[in-house]
Amino acid sequence: MEYRFKFTLIGILFILVATTGICQDTTLDAPLPIDSSKLELDKNSLFPLPVVYYTPESGLFFGASLLYNFYIDREKPINASQIQLAAGYTTKDQLLIFFPFQLYWNKNKWRSIGELGFYNYAYPFYGVGNNNHQEIYSTYRALFPRARIFFLKELKPNLYVGARYWFENYDIIQWEENSDFVQEEVEGAIYNRTSGIGPALIYDTRDGVYYPTSGHYLESYLEINHQYTGSTHNYTAISFDYAYYYPLFDKTVIAANAYSLSNFGTVPFNRLAQLGGNKKMRGYFQGFFQDKNLLLGQLEVRQELFWRIGMTAFASTGQVAEKLDEFGMNRWNFAGGAGLRFRFDTKKKINVRLDYAIGKNSNGFYISFNEAF
Repeated sequence: MEYRFKFTLIGILFILVATTGICQDTTLDAPLPIDSSKLELDKNSLFPLPVVYYTPESGLFFGASLLYNFYIDREKPINASQIQLAAGYTTKDQLLIFFPFQLYWNKNKWRSIGELGFYNYAYPFYGVGNNNHQEIYSTYRALFPRARIFFLKELKPNLYVGARYWFENYDIIQWEENSDFVQEEVEGAIYNRTSGIGPALIYDTRDGVYYPTSGHYLESYLEINHQYTGSTHNYTAISFDYAYYYPLFDKTVIAANAYSLSNFGTVPFNRLAQLGGNKKMRGYFQGFFQDKNLLLGQLEVRQELFWRIGMTAFASTGQVAEKLDEFGMNRWNFAGGAGLRFRFDTKKKINVRLDYAIGKNSNGFYISFNEAF
């Protein structure tokens, strides 16, 4: 227990140090070039918001959020950076403190995206596989800090190369007794620590960061977890996440997303490839389908209506498998739904989304910032 506590403290200190560094807006002290036409003159914006949302995983969430949109420097072309600090409590007795961010500087030649967080969270565990059932599960509670960080530089137009780091100190503090799954028989279900690092690549031709209407986005990484990197399990993960945006009509956008994740080695159960949640196959609990390998496809039609109001309809299909050669046409799972959008920042096109999705014998209601992909 002393060993686990030590690494939990290290994770918390890492979050505090990183948070202190990235919250500073340096534009106030920077001298302005003489030609103001080359500057982004849009003002920084701060949105303090009470947050109430619902997902099947968390229940009803009550909390507060600060969403800050700003420019690290203002020489065009430059995307607005965004940091969000949110904290709250759920009706399932869960504590969440999270800090997602997207940072752009030096005329978009550098970028860092990721999330820092600390969670006391309860999850349902439906086992491993592609044909899980809603009535067969175990409930467990985990206490963990998390850090997910990309740091990349533009090597060629729209092509960014760098590194990705993931840290998670996953301490299972409670496992439901007399449940459908025995804790000792689940890989990593007593305690596990992930500390994975590796190369990362992003190709980005989108015309906007938060509500793109055209262009391509590819995010890929290789994550190596080993005892030498600080992990309790030795495995390697390879991910490809591609999105395409096409303006079909005036104020109508078609958005498509293809995603794959493969793991090789001994993977702790909480780091398996997962379908479900508010981004990757809405309509199912996060991790309802999980295994070493995953394939997912999503399609959305996004329509701006009037004033700041919009709507979307979406569908997704996906499957998981232990081995790559197990993927098959008769293994696809499906989900679909619709949602409303409210644009609270018209200049940067940042939306609050309200989605309802249905899967097989499953459904979910979601409220969140920004689009699912």
